[in-house]
Amino acid sequence: MRLGLVLLFLPVLMLGSIYYLHMERSLQIDLQQRLLATNQQLQHTFIEPYLDELERQFNLIYDRALVEDFSGAGLRHPERYLQEWTLYKGVMADLDSAYVGTARGDFLIYPRPEVPADYDPRTRPWYQLASQQAGKLVWTEPYQGYGELHDKLMISLARALTDQAGKVQAVLAIDVVLAPFSAQLNKQPEAGYQMIINRSGKVLADPDPGRLLKAMSHPQWLSRFSKDEGVFLDTDAQQFVAYRRLPHWNWVLISVQPAASFQAVVARASFNVLGVVMLACVLYALLALFWVRYFRRMLDEISAMIRASRLPPDDVPQGGMRELRHVYAELAEVSKDYHEVRQLANMDKLTGLYNRRFFDERLQHMLLEQQPFCLAMLDLDNFKRVNDTYGHHTGDVVLKRVSALGNQLLGDHGWVCRYGGEELVALLVNPDSSFCLMLLEQFRMGVASLDWREPDLRLTFSGGLVANTPGLDARTLLEIVDAEVYRAKRDGKNRIYLGSVPEPVEAK
Repeated sequence: MRLGLVLLFLPVLMLGSIYYLHMERSLQIDLQQRLLATNQQLQHTFIEPYLDELERQFNLIYDRALVEDFSGAGLRHPERYLQEWTLYKGVMADLDSAYVGTARGDFLIYPRPEVPADYDPRTRPWYQLASQQAGKLVWTEPYQGYGELHDKLMISLARALTDQAGKVQAVLAIDVVLAPFSAQLNKQPEAGYQMIINRSGKVLADPDPGRLLKAMSHPQWLSRFSKDEGVFLDTDAQQFVAYRRLPHWNWVLISVQPAASFQAVVARASFNVLGVVMLACVLYALLALFWVRYFRRMLDEISAMIRASRLPPDDVPQGGMRELRHVYAELAEVSKDYHEVRQLANMDKLTGLYNRRFFDERLQHMLLEQQPFCLAMLDLDNFKRVNDTYGHHTGDVVLKRVSALGNQLLGDHGWVCRYGGEELVALLVNPDSSFCLMLLEQFRMGVASLDWREPDLRLTFSGGLVANTPGLDARTLLEIVDAEVYRAKRDGKNRIYLGSVPEPVEAK
């Protein structure tokens, strides 16, 4: 037994020596790979989705603008545009302003700052850039806001409004503040940091707000950004630098890690080697004492796992003894299967939305709890013609895509359910009917703009919306919202009407 313990101890010493000799190189390679992986992850999970969402939100505003309102002498319906932009500003956290400039020099902006009388939008970069690329959405270079309007660091999205002849009549644009984007990029407090620069080396995102739109602290790095991505050690600054180009915007994402943190990791690893050797000595000495407790713990965990098989999947223990990992896996699968069966009972198989059964239960629950909410009902226009013309398979694909878009736009605000056939319902927990109507309008415009493989296929829906009022039951709410759907159908379809709750009849 003693000889066995000695022989088992020798591999620990050998492996510890090998690890100590090679750990510095291994840790340096690992650090470089992690920096590259961090850049890739930030690009695909934060930067691109964030900027793509800004483009999508801008297109929603752009689709509401009519070139006829800006092509004549003076602006038409300015109050309608200001009202719509007010609603969009309420849901776009980083939106600073929305505005339009016409070919005649007229200018409309929300919010309304004090604009000088000689302010000509046609001289601004956003107008000129969008005019030169008519029909395309363009990003301006980030800039410090014009002194007469604002003093924030921001970037503009713009697109020209053209008439039937292709002539630019106006340019619609929005300003987005960059400071929240920069703060979100560096939200994790670590030794390193991330920054974004443009092609001229000016800082667009940095943990220090005072560095924004200034020249980067190490301009010599620009000459080393020769590939799409890479990593190097700046020996003068004692920093590891990983870069990744963002070609769509002509930016460069940079992750910086001080070399001192790497040395600290090496020191901790050296300490760990010595700690492992000492721990091995103590472990072998106490092995007999722990042996009995080891088997007692195994029996206790087996009993606990049998009881846990009836718990929800999240409550099933995930840790435990290594020898019991197959037991954990099997019992977790049993618990998962049980709860998946319950979940499937509330889901519509075709669309993946909640079904009529779930909707009825949730509606009754919210009424009993007297929770404020809005109820919406949506019915696809001419859906029977889709099935008759393109077949039921295409009809199923239409339902799936519309349902997925609805769940994406409305799912964070409540529950989207398939009511039956081509009818969808939504329970929105926000009692503000104007806000909910705006969300539904975004959904309606999103469905109308979907591209389909089938020629001449265009899809719209008609909808109704009603805000819950104390004293109403489920049947009354459904009758009100259903009546608004039929009214929208009669009035030409592809619209959403807000229903009103009937006033109670006073007793004589």
